[in-house]
Amino acid sequence: MHMRKAFIFTLLLGLTSAVQAQRLERVAPEQVGLDSKHLQFADQAIQEEINKKEIPGAVLAIVRHGKLAYLKAYGNKQIYPKTVPMTTNTIFDMASCSKPIGAGISALILAERGKLRLKDPVNRYIPGFENWKPADGGEEVTIRIEDLMTHTSGLPPYAPTATLVKQYGSPNPDGLMEYICHVKRNFEPKTDFDYSCLNFITLQHIVEVVSGQSLRDFARENIYDVLGMDYTDYLPCKPNAKGIWENTVEPHWASLMPAGQDWKSLIAPTTKETDGSVVRLGTVHDPLARDLNGGISGNAGVFSCAEDLAILCACLQNGGEWNGKRILSKQTVEAMRRVPREVATIGRTLAWDMFTAYASNNGDFFSPETYSHTGFTGTEIVIDPVTDTSVIMLINAVHPDEGHSVVRLRSLVSNVVAASILQDDALWQDETHNAHWWKRYQEFMDDAPITSNDIVMLGNSLTENGGDWSGLGWKNVRNRGIIGDIIDGLDNRLHQILPGKPKKIFVMSGTNDVSHNLSTDSIVKLTDKLITRIQKESPDTKIYLQSLLPINESFGRYKRLTGKTEQFPEINAELEKLAAEKGIQFINLFPLFCEEGTNVLRKDLTTEGLHINKEGYKIWCKELKRVVKD
Repeated sequence: MHMRKAFIFTLLLGLTSAVQAQRLERVAPEQVGLDSKHLQFADQAIQEEINKKEIPGAVLAIVRHGKLAYLKAYGNKQIYPKTVPMTTNTIFDMASCSKPIGAGISALILAERGKLRLKDPVNRYIPGFENWKPADGGEEVTIRIEDLMTHTSGLPPYAPTATLVKQYGSPNPDGLMEYICHVKRNFEPKTDFDYSCLNFITLQHIVEVVSGQSLRDFARENIYDVLGMDYTDYLPCKPNAKGIWENTVEPHWASLMPAGQDWKSLIAPTTKETDGSVVRLGTVHDPLARDLNGGISGNAGVFSCAEDLAILCACLQNGGEWNGKRILSKQTVEAMRRVPREVATIGRTLAWDMFTAYASNNGDFFSPETYSHTGFTGTEIVIDPVTDTSVIMLINAVHPDEGHSVVRLRSLVSNVVAASILQDDALWQDETHNAHWWKRYQEFMDDAPITSNDIVMLGNSLTENGGDWSGLGWKNVRNRGIIGDIIDGLDNRLHQILPGKPKKIFVMSGTNDVSHNLSTDSIVKLTDKLITRIQKESPDTKIYLQSLLPINESFGRYKRLTGKTEQFPEINAELEKLAAEKGIQFINLFPLFCEEGTNVLRKDLTTEGLHINKEGYKIWCKELKRVVKD
């Protein structure tokens, strides 16, 4: 290969690897000590709000021990003027969550580099910025950077956007900053708390003055690019000649879109305007951030998705470093997690919230060291460093109209997640749940939910290897087999199936239990337990208990099944009795697969003595269709 071509190929290969390495590892909740069955209560809480039309949809992500343990989309990302389903890669207007993940972290990076101090006066960087002046004419009190970050500066919460647009034009960041410099301060710094967008717009200007870059460029270069947050960006915008807001540049992710797909299609819409249009597709919802700051603003303006935010949470939980890339030192992250001593009773940390009235989204059960932030559009990030758990819930609650509250829902979800944390000794053991088991388990979690129209094939490798079971000729057949699974393994994942109340379940399991030296009696008791649970939790589901298939020891492949051939017909006889007791149908497949006059698996149906070939599946499907008439 030509030297230059070889270099380019190596470079491209490295870039591809970097892109692939940007996502957090996906795992099943139990692999990081979370109970996936309990997490279904979070699903229910979110779905209830969708059913009540309080929200159009949501995305929930849970990060623990540096891994993405839960990622689900609910409902729709758009319901006006048409309906578009929510997806896990939907990009949201992060609203005030932009404060910590944009301007806040940016300011701390500059402080680490010796470019500013948190105790520096604001007017050191913004000439003309007025300090607190007592009404009695006493000595003025300096407003410092740390006061901006903890919302204890005395600046009012917001500004009269329409008045300022009329005065300065739109957009006009300098005009907005001039207003903030002179607006009346509500109290002496550090004596009270007033959550203020003006604090972080001021912080934005400090970051820009010190760095010589726009907030967008600084955050891109020092946070999002470093961590591989490719779907996170500020989106500059301005009104065109007709007054319609348009983006002035494309976002970072535009170059990553498949050919022919508009980068705007990933964004969740926000509020329907009075003329029927929808603020969406890259135009920030917040009026100050949009009308005065043109989309790049310290108080709002970041657009992001759940998986990007999961990376950021993992980084912060890992002391400011992720995947070998560092954005903050461990000491800075720890400082960000605690309330400064001078405002200890107020509850705000450096850019985050711990225990003010705005922090109810932390819930009731996470540790007292939990810190978080929310956004007006419906977004939130909750991080508990003690349990090493982060919750990201993204909702476009302002679509199509404002006036919907997600305050209670946020707390409910945090409570469910906190309560789902298991003790280490409660984790399922690796010897019974190997890597393939977990991979399939995760696939089932990500798959479309089981419904009452579905037919479920539940079992081990014999079931999994049946693929889509197309030979049955039935609609809505769902393969829920996992290679190597045991009866307890089936029971451990019934919560992925039974809430959907499937039409039918075909059960086959026990061969791997035999290889683990379980007795016939134990296998039947475990099957009894499994059937009892299905009947209790989904009483209208029709259950078919299938016999075990025979084995052929002559191949010598499966040493743990040596001498077990005659146990299989014994088990089947007891399973048939169990089916009669439970009032369910027993399907005896065993004799169809035996060598004539024996209990041995036919050699023409297998290549290794346990699993069956294509012809074997034809026999299986034919028998199921013969027996099952409805």
